Amino acid sequence: MDSSAAQEKRPVLTEESPFHFSCNDSLPCFTQCCRDVNIYLTPYDVLRLRRALSIGSTEFLARYTRHFLDRSTSIPIVQLAMAPDSLQCRLLAVNGCSVYHDRPWACRMYPLDLTGQAGTYRLVSGSDRCLGLRERAGRTVAQWLASQEIAPYTAMEEAFHAVMPRSFVPGTDLGVGLGKVLFLAFDLDRFAELLQDARFQTFYDVDEALFAQAQANDEALLRLAFRYIRAQMDELYSLTKK
Repeated sequence: MDSSAAQEKRPVLTEESPFHFSCNDSLPCFTQCCRDVNIYLTPYDVLRLRRALSIGSTEFLARYTRHFLDRSTSIPIVQLAMAPDSLQCRLLAVNGCSVYHDRPWACRMYPLDLTGQAGTYRLVSGSDRCLGLRERAGRTVAQWLASQEIAPYTAMEEAFHAVMPRSFVPGTDLGVGLGKVLFLAFDLDRFAELLQDARFQTFYDVDEALFAQAQANDEALLRLAFRYIRAQMDELYSLTKK
């Protein structure tokens, strides 16, 4: 990806803007965007990736990511770990992404990124580096995003952001304890263990139907984790700030 300064010089796109891009293995730059790059993962990214690899969330986080609590905010940071020798994404295969159907939000968005203003986007790369931008496959930005199946990722990310305390000011310190609670959204194995406790189910009003749904459906389990995290945030955040 290009520098932030280079990206900011590019025009702002809306969902109605024309968008010409196509990626395929005939391009000389194919998979170069999968090398030496910071790919930040959302809880839903982790869910989809570990499921695609048929492993648990704890194992996925240990094997494929680097993760930590941000020093200034205590917010969990989860990144895909690049291979130390080649700096390539470790999920990259000879013919391209080995988990393409479940690739992360950032990979689906490429070569677009959000600007910070709702409904607007910028290119993260120029056509000198990304030859796919020279392809003539024409559509609007909205059509491109729909083809990349962004909607469920966006919905889950909005639900994740909604767990934060109403009085939390972005950029301030959440506190290490609550940062670890927030990390449960990424490590659903740990949350699933909590859910097995009958006392936990009673206290957090998890009835048999909801428990069965969470056991059978990963997305339902994640949304239940969000509900638990939100309850913890509402209860404890104000106490830590007194």
